[in-house]
Amino acid sequence: MAGVAFQAFFAINDLGRHVPNMHPEYGTFVALLAMAFAGSRPWRELAAHPAVRLLGVLAVVLIVHAAYIAWLLPEVRWSNQLTVVAKLLRLGFQTCVIGWWMSVNPRAIPKLLGVLILGLLAAVLYHMPWSAMPAIWSGEMRPWFGISQNLSGMIAAVGGWLTLCLLIGIWRDYPRGSRRIWLLVLALLAFAGCFCVLLFSQSRGAWLSFIVAVPLAIIGYAFTRGPRRRPLPWQPIVLALLVCLILLTAAHRIFALRFDGANQLVPAWVESLLEGKSASDANAVPAGPAPAPAPGSTIDAPASDAIAQAPADPRALPRDIDGLDTTIPGNKAVGIRMMLYREGVERFLERPLFGWGLDTIPLLIQRAQLPTGGEQFVHLHNAYLDALVGLGVIGAALLFAVFAMLMRELWLAWRTGIVSTASFWGLAGCVGIVLIANNFDSLLWRFEYVRAPLGLLFGCCMAYGLIRERRAREG
Repeated sequence: MAGVAFQAFFAINDLGRHVPNMHPEYGTFVALLAMAFAGSRPWRELAAHPAVRLLGVLAVVLIVHAAYIAWLLPEVRWSNQLTVVAKLLRLGFQTCVIGWWMSVNPRAIPKLLGVLILGLLAAVLYHMPWSAMPAIWSGEMRPWFGISQNLSGMIAAVGGWLTLCLLIGIWRDYPRGSRRIWLLVLALLAFAGCFCVLLFSQSRGAWLSFIVAVPLAIIGYAFTRGPRRRPLPWQPIVLALLVCLILLTAAHRIFALRFDGANQLVPAWVESLLEGKSASDANAVPAGPAPAPAPGSTIDAPASDAIAQAPADPRALPRDIDGLDTTIPGNKAVGIRMMLYREGVERFLERPLFGWGLDTIPLLIQRAQLPTGGEQFVHLHNAYLDALVGLGVIGAALLFAVFAMLMRELWLAWRTGIVSTASFWGLAGCVGIVLIANNFDSLLWRFEYVRAPLGLLFGCCMAYGLIRERRAREG
């Protein structure tokens, strides 16, 4: 468990990287070495788990798919495809290893999640430019806490939800006394710290995920707690809401800057959807005899032409993208995402079944020469669209089936009484935040600082599934 705790603390900060070749995922390898001395039990239990078996099938499919893409597109190397495939499989590998260790010590699960939040707050204390706090509160400066701002926003949303659960649990279950008061104060301060990081990240996707997932999880708990369970205490929720209102009032300039021009967003999406077809029809060449192809031209170009052929010069960011004024910083980010989404959908429709390969997405974006003002992108800012474009419907369906299997294990553990209703909705809220945030960024497998914390969250679901199967075998 020491290796898992190491990964939990250093998962979302770069403090361990001050030591040469120190990475948070090394904690998983330490846990794997410990499993090697635990006999055949961990391997036998993992091999019998349906999610692990499906993950094995996914691994084989991804390796074969990488070879297929390398054969289909000569510009793409098989080794590069395997490198990105390995990143995705490492997330599954961490889920299995961490999940087994959590299953033999389930009481460590809330402690490890607490260590994860401590790691985030430690990174904030270390990287926070304290002398520039006025610029941060006014939205003029977007601080960097050792990881990308969008990821720090998503993890801060998860941390805010977990600290709120801790606050509610202390209020409801801890005996009255001075120690309870101090614990409530510490939990409330931790919630305020996570919420500040969420605000400072200026990630609208993280904001939306927190606003949507947290109330739904609270309502879900209130309706499923059962008639014999104690009601949800409203006092800690009101305290957390007051803290949020105070911090939102203090940081109103951040919202003013990030949502400046938001009134153009809905009309832009509507016009883009409704006028896209009419615009293409208006620009179409009138019907008539088709001109003879020029010498050397190619009709029905092969799939590799989408990578090999590129416009001559990249264009600057246009002032207007589908009705959005890109001189406004918030609209600039949204406009670029709309171009990336449109490019991703077009590429997906070209190869919907098998996709282009996970490592081919950066090449597709580069060769498309989108007018992004010189900014470079390695993904489509949508994890689900990345999966569809990279793996096609078949590979993406298999990937989502593995994820659905893990969520099913959490559900079954709750239905059989292994997981309490509070713990179920606590983890469900975390998963909901991750799912919503990945609609606006690719925060699942591409980067180490993404895989490490998600390996812990998904490992919790794996752990409860292993516990359920272990109890079923033992009767």
